[in-house]
Amino acid sequence: MDFSDVVSARRMVRNYSDEPVSGDAVERIVDAAVRAPSAGFSQGQRFVVVTDPERRRAVAKAGGEEHYVADGFDPWISAAPVHIVVCVDKHAYLRRYSEPDKTGGEDRQSLEEDWVVPFWWVDAGASMMAILYAAVNEGLAAGFLGLQAFDDLHAVLDIPTEVSIVGVCTIGHPKPDRRSGSLKRGWNDRPEVVKWERWT
Repeated sequence: MDFSDVVSARRMVRNYSDEPVSGDAVERIVDAAVRAPSAGFSQGQRFVVVTDPERRRAVAKAGGEEHYVADGFDPWISAAPVHIVVCVDKHAYLRRYSEPDKTGGEDRQSLEEDWVVPFWWVDAGASMMAILYAAVNEGLAAGFLGLQAFDDLHAVLDIPTEVSIVGVCTIGHPKPDRRSGSLKRGWNDRPEVVKWERWT
């Protein structure tokens, strides 16, 4: 698929058919996530791929899916045949940016409070976007639910507490779904969001 078609076709999908997703497609999507940029080649992004139906239901329960359904929406998380949980290990970045080529040869440790923009969040977002685009390229659909919606996903998936979870990408074959009310806002006015050469 042409990249411009992938970009224009991508949207957050929250309803999936029970048609299975091929393992090869999942591998290619995960490969795209792994190949996303990482600052200093720190490679701190981490992923948990969930396809087991019982475990997917546990993820859905942790995500409060019953409340979502009670509000009139179709089951979303449990219906998606594939979950990719996007995580990041900030310590990989702190270690990497304590190495001599990043400290200018000085013997000093990189500390979290030194980071004006923590690159681990930037890289996790790059991996998430790679997953969403790669899913569309496979003829699939994807959605994303942030960690704030979940109750103790670390325990559900045995993810170490030192690894931060960003959220869950759901992947599958799309079914018609109820569109988000947020879409009524429409597209941003391009001159308002894109500036050339300088802000004004």
